[in-house]
Amino acid sequence: MRIGILTGGGDVPGLNPAIQQVTREARDRGWEVLGIRNGWAGLLNINPDDPASAARHVMDLNRRTTRGIDRFGGTVLHTARLHPDTVREADMPAFLQGEAQYDERRWADMTPHILRVIAHLRLDAVIPIGGDGTLSYAARLHKEGVPVIAIPKTMDNDVQGTDVCIGFPTAITRSIRTVHDIRATASAEQSIGVIELMGRNSGETALMAGHLGSADRTAIAEVPVDAQALAPLLRKDMSAGGESGAVMVISEGAKLENTLVDETDLPVRTDKFGNKRLGGVGEILARDLSARLDVPVFSLQLAYLMRAGAPVSQDSLIARAFGALAVELLAAGEEARMTVLQDGRYTSVHVSETGKGAAQVDVDSFYDRTAFMPRITRPSIAQSLSF
Repeated sequence: MRIGILTGGGDVPGLNPAIQQVTREARDRGWEVLGIRNGWAGLLNINPDDPASAARHVMDLNRRTTRGIDRFGGTVLHTARLHPDTVREADMPAFLQGEAQYDERRWADMTPHILRVIAHLRLDAVIPIGGDGTLSYAARLHKEGVPVIAIPKTMDNDVQGTDVCIGFPTAITRSIRTVHDIRATASAEQSIGVIELMGRNSGETALMAGHLGSADRTAIAEVPVDAQALAPLLRKDMSAGGESGAVMVISEGAKLENTLVDETDLPVRTDKFGNKRLGGVGEILARDLSARLDVPVFSLQLAYLMRAGAPVSQDSLIARAFGALAVELLAAGEEARMTVLQDGRYTSVHVSETGKGAAQVDVDSFYDRTAFMPRITRPSIAQSLSF
């Protein structure tokens, strides 16, 4: 058996332990393991007619080359957000420019080339580690006849079919620590601290950080935030429990309503595809609250600090379990599966689960819209942190 493994999308803590565990389990079975650099972009940039291109984008994975990588964050295979079925002309390797068939957007589906490269590398299976975008292309490869075993990772924890993804525990741990630390400053300065956490479509990171960190108020991506209704609640929070300040968390993807601040005052950042980069909603809300309450309000974007550095123990545990399970599934002749953690049990689901869109918070069960707070109505919310 000759397998390829890659990491796509944003990096999170836990990727290296997963890579290391896959390598160990596969090598113990006498299999070969190739690491594909830069996610799907690595396969795109390999020219079967140029041996040097494979050397640049592929590395041999064994116990020696993966020894010690689990101590660090990031991914030794590097990562990219490119999807081979929607490659922009500007991202097309020079050797493919002539054969690419572009649509009206000047994007091309390069799946035929990816299949040629997989055959050229003599890969019997591919193990992609990524979020919804990376794994949705894994589902596409399955339809094209390539055996795939997917491993979910994202600090947003929004991959369908699994209670926990690699990267989520570390993001929550760091967010909770920040809530506690900022509370001391907010109390000392008799101010309100607004902590903005990553979470484009799903507010689960903010929900769990707000709940476990005892934030005074929590705003999630799934529910519009009425600034006018939120302000008096935070005023009450400032004097509750003998403290003189308040702290709230907000998802970067949250939408504000009834705000006094013109959002166009803040610069708009875009990625290379022209999509708006999120980040800044916490600053807008802080300005609004300051104007309404006439008290000091400051904002903090935790941003990449949520996903940087070495993984916490829970992330390492989940990553290793997913890596071992992925190899076990291949050994059992399975394909088109995704490793998952459901109700505290490691198992697998069909990789097509990733095509159902981002998983979101069950607002009716777990969130109080009027109080802007997590609502724990049944024990199953703890499944999100079942390790």
